[in-house]
Amino acid sequence: MNPSQWLGLHCRDPYLLFAGGVGSGKTTFLSQKLLQYLDENGRTPGLVVAPSWPLMKAVTLRRILTTLRRAFPGIRPRLRDPTGERYLDLGFGPRIYLRSATKPGSIEGFDVGWALGDELRWWPKASYLNFIARVRVTCSLNQIACASTPELGWMADEFNSGKAGRRLITVPTRENAAHLRPGYIEDLRLSYSKRMQDAILDGLFVLLEGAVYESLAADIWNSEWVEDYDPKGNTDQKTYLCFDPGFRKSSWLWIHETRKLQWIVFDQIQPSATSDWDCVERINARGWPIDEVWCDPAADQTQSALDFDTLDVAKRIRFRDGAEPCIRYLRPPFTAIKFGVDKVRTMLGDPDSGLPIRVKFARRLRELEQGQSRGLVKSLQNYKYPPEKPDRPVGNNPLKDGITDHDNDAFRNWVVGMWLTTPLKELDSDLRKRAHGKAGYAEA
Repeated sequence: MNPSQWLGLHCRDPYLLFAGGVGSGKTTFLSQKLLQYLDENGRTPGLVVAPSWPLMKAVTLRRILTTLRRAFPGIRPRLRDPTGERYLDLGFGPRIYLRSATKPGSIEGFDVGWALGDELRWWPKASYLNFIARVRVTCSLNQIACASTPELGWMADEFNSGKAGRRLITVPTRENAAHLRPGYIEDLRLSYSKRMQDAILDGLFVLLEGAVYESLAADIWNSEWVEDYDPKGNTDQKTYLCFDPGFRKSSWLWIHETRKLQWIVFDQIQPSATSDWDCVERINARGWPIDEVWCDPAADQTQSALDFDTLDVAKRIRFRDGAEPCIRYLRPPFTAIKFGVDKVRTMLGDPDSGLPIRVKFARRLRELEQGQSRGLVKSLQNYKYPPEKPDRPVGNNPLKDGITDHDNDAFRNWVVGMWLTTPLKELDSDLRKRAHGKAGYAEA
């Protein structure tokens, strides 16, 4: 066993994800866990789920049967299917139910004490929710162990956001090199993009397809984009608040200008089912001195929930030393999403190509995002383009999913604001061409 497989066998957490690259021994690990459950839980029934029946038969079940036969020479495991209740009969021990994640409804109607899930990245979330609900029989080791190549989305929210009882073991392919042909990993790196290498070979959570901000490091909290920053010791810095309003979901971000053409996002709130007025009370209670506010382009529209104009509400934000409100928002043509995304890419930078990072993130944001479905860093990493479809034109605007777009909208409009109101615009010839002879922003 490689070190991570050994670590996984000693894990007693109720939920476990073995997140590994190709060839890292994920399915082998699941078969080892099955032996452990048989040993510790006696005749308590269990459950094994694969993404589909073809994958179950070709990969998951084949590996499990190989491991069982090595552990118990002479046994003749049988796949039984009385009236559609498919299970593995070992001739001894418990009934092991087998299911496909393709149809969430098939993972219902029985109770087990333990469960194994293979390649979660191909599962619908509804299948996972049914899967974990089946484990309700008390036994010595009540556990749900899963293995998958990681990908941002619901799997990351479940296992990589700080939820209690969820254990994540990250397994790079290099740990299992002794069981692979010579040159296997090096050959794949030559063909894979950096993002593909992060996920497929290093076991890190990334968007494999359609990522808007591809330069961001997969392990961003241990990257150049993040600093150990204490905002309480820097309250004299110019402070921006940018927000995307709305009752159902809104986003509010605090940003310090640390030096010329350099900023850091240091605080955030992402409330749900909360009026803008209630949000303003929370903003004022936070106590950060604010010098300038940037709104969403639609912020001059009325909220139907309270019949308040968003800008009127924003004027109730407490500014530094009681100063008059300084509230800004974009006007066309600078509200174009494609244009704004391009500016965010430039501000985020790309160390690999020599583009400087102009906006960083305080490490304290990580704690604010743990266990949450939203957060600026998480939203930037999850922001993606709609999937390409045959015979349809490729769109240039990111997907509006109702989750990641609120943080991204707030941040993007502030970024464009900085391009229009700081010396950055002098560095971008494309922006100068677009802005020539036009008033690009308005102040309220």
